[in-house]
Amino acid sequence: MPPPVSSVSMIISLIIVVPIIISMLSTHFFFRQYYNSIIVQFAITSDTLLQNVSQNPQVQRIVNYTNTYLESCGVPKDSLWNAQEWVLATLTIVTTLLTYYLLMGKRHDRKRKLLAEDLRIAQAQVNYLEEKLMLVLSERERLTNSHSHNRNQVSRPIRIFMDGAFDLMHYGHMNAFRLAKSLGTHLVVGVNSDETITACKGPPLMNDIERLTMVQGCKFVDEVVPGCPYVMNEAYVNYVIQTYKIDYVVHGDDPCIVDGKDVYEAAKKAGKYQSIPRTEGVSTTDIVGRMLIMTKDHHHASSSTLSTNATTVQRDDSTWLCAKSKFLTTR
Repeated sequence: MPPPVSSVSMIISLIIVVPIIISMLSTHFFFRQYYNSIIVQFAITSDTLLQNVSQNPQVQRIVNYTNTYLESCGVPKDSLWNAQEWVLATLTIVTTLLTYYLLMGKRHDRKRKLLAEDLRIAQAQVNYLEEKLMLVLSERERLTNSHSHNRNQVSRPIRIFMDGAFDLMHYGHMNAFRLAKSLGTHLVVGVNSDETITACKGPPLMNDIERLTMVQGCKFVDEVVPGCPYVMNEAYVNYVIQTYKIDYVVHGDDPCIVDGKDVYEAAKKAGKYQSIPRTEGVSTTDIVGRMLIMTKDHHHASSSTLSTNATTVQRDDSTWLCAKSKFLTTR
């Protein structure tokens, strides 16, 4: 609905009367010499512009359409627009919007930017607090599980299984048993059979009974499984897990590949595999190599094998690498 006639009349009066008053003042008082000033020229130009725009055919057409619509809405004819009123109202609206944008638009832009920055900072703080909350919840869950695990340890031990040839037992094997036992409470060790070791890597130095006896003598080992295959298939892994109630199958972190196949592939598929660090610097193969290169020169130094870093002891005109052993030496 358009504004009341009184409001439109007031606006028109202000726009028209103010230039007239200025013109009168310029005619009768001290503004006479400034008759052609900028303000007067603006008033005259505005009146001319208003008349030209009001007489434009397109403006007349828009006014007629507007009045037709207003009549269909029940607006009295004496309250309808004429061309000059429509132009003045349109110019007033456009001028108001432009003035508002020039005076307040940039301020609103600055406020929007400040609000966007505050929102970004608040979102970052929310993300940080969510991460801390997740850490706290995970820590609480870990502690809860730890307490539950400690309570269950009394009634159910954590059973660990590891296997190997354990030929010519050395401290690397002992350390592997110690690390495996630290992952649970009960260590079950499978000793590979002579037949499977021979088929995969050659015959062992010690037979089944000797290797079983050495493994059983280790304080970290709670139970021994004889005849374990060197390459365990999925059926055997499942058999060990079900028969001995195994929680985890353990082996060193060095790869164990035989004929292009991972020995512990079945355990990994079952989600029961855990690795432990290998003890560096010692192995059965290395010990066998040391034994093979040891001759009587280990006890008596020849001119070609005497080491410059060895401690020498002179006895009976013979040069020895060390003091004579009390045990029978091979010469």
